[in-house]
Amino acid sequence: MKKHYRWFLVCATFFCMLPNVKAQDSTKSDGSDKSYFEVGLSYLSNNVYLGRNDSLKIPYLTPSFNYYNKSGFYAGTSLSYLNSTGNSRIDLVEIEAGYAFTKDKFSGILSVEKDFYNSQSKNVKAETKGSLNGTLAYDFGFIKPMLQGGIVFSARDDYYVGFGVDHSFFFADDNVEINPSLVINASTQNYYNSYYIKRKFATKRKNQTVAVTTTKAYLPNASAFKIMDYEFSLPVDYSLGKFIFDVTPTETLPVNPNVAVVTVTPPSGISVTRTRTEKLSNTFFWSAGITYSF
Repeated sequence: MKKHYRWFLVCATFFCMLPNVKAQDSTKSDGSDKSYFEVGLSYLSNNVYLGRNDSLKIPYLTPSFNYYNKSGFYAGTSLSYLNSTGNSRIDLVEIEAGYAFTKDKFSGILSVEKDFYNSQSKNVKAETKGSLNGTLAYDFGFIKPMLQGGIVFSARDDYYVGFGVDHSFFFADDNVEINPSLVINASTQNYYNSYYIKRKFATKRKNQTVAVTTTKAYLPNASAFKIMDYEFSLPVDYSLGKFIFDVTPTETLPVNPNVAVVTVTPPSGISVTRTRTEKLSNTFFWSAGITYSF
């Protein structure tokens, strides 16, 4: 029944957004109304989701391949490679398909994403399976408010909503775009609870014969819907023919720390259970990339 509900929601949302809209300009490089392919390579300094991240940095190098149809439909895939001290592996593979549109000053995107995480991944979303995402924006000229939201699928689904504002500045014959933005995100945290239970304190041991201290934890209020963080970003894009170079510095201010129930079991076997309030701190991270359209 739960699966039927998910697909009903996906289909209903999709078809409600189709009437009376037209596709966005499909070609970023020259603005013509044509279908095109795009290959890209990007680097993310640290994986941060809604202000939360693992205690160790998770930098990703991500090649991607996408197809954009002039009707507004698109599909693509990407592969995120983790290369940090002591860890080198393909950490995440993503497949995404969606529809982008504009109507007058409205614009929006509806997409479905499927995620495949490595069994050793410490990404805070590593226990999720995919998501249904929607974004709707209205351009007033001096400012563009945006509303986004969706469902993140896992053992227990999560629901998120984000509200933001941004404004684009163009330079060098519109080849340079700077788009400062502020977004407030709210969500449930079942994904984060699964990360605490299965990933945060998990260790992979081979031929382990010596008893060690183990730690287990969970979040008793993970289903509560609350504000997660405030994000300030400054995307900068530079277009050069069919190439686009971009860099995006981001500062995230997480709020509403969780209270975790933590159980520590030493080699003696006598467990101690305590509550621990999550320590939150502002995090700066950045991404940079290059894409080529053909």
